[in-house]
Amino acid sequence: MTKGYATAAEAFDQVVEFLEYFEDLEDPRQRGKVLYPLDEILLLVLLGVLAGCESWVEMAKFGDKKLAVLRRFRPFKDGTPSHDQLGDIFRVLDAEQFQLCFIDWVAALTGLGTDIVAIDGKTLRRSYQEGGVPRHRST
Repeated sequence: MTKGYATAAEAFDQVVEFLEYFEDLEDPRQRGKVLYPLDEILLLVLLGVLAGCESWVEMAKFGDKKLAVLRRFRPFKDGTPSHDQLGDIFRVLDAEQFQLCFIDWVAALTGLGTDIVAIDGKTLRRSYQEGGVPRHRST
């Protein structure tokens, strides 16, 4: 095996660990009407972001194309949600609670505390003028 690549078992363990950080995230949807479990949605979005998805439309397309891969980790019995459903689900989640879960997960990955704040160094060095225009342009 090439160094740097996780085995299937290691990848599965990492997914399980990721989802454990979001176990306490409240799902405000009515239980009887939930077609897509929250853990499946969180996994889809995590992997979609890691694959470069930047919108709900891209996430939905990613889910359709990578359903077999997603099913290695969770059942995805009813497939993956549409872009509208993804947006609706994330819209009703408690953003502060989600942020706390996410920060705890990242802190565990990095070994840094949850009170660390990342600051964009370019902004601090004023490499951009007001309006986001670069100060130095090559001609």
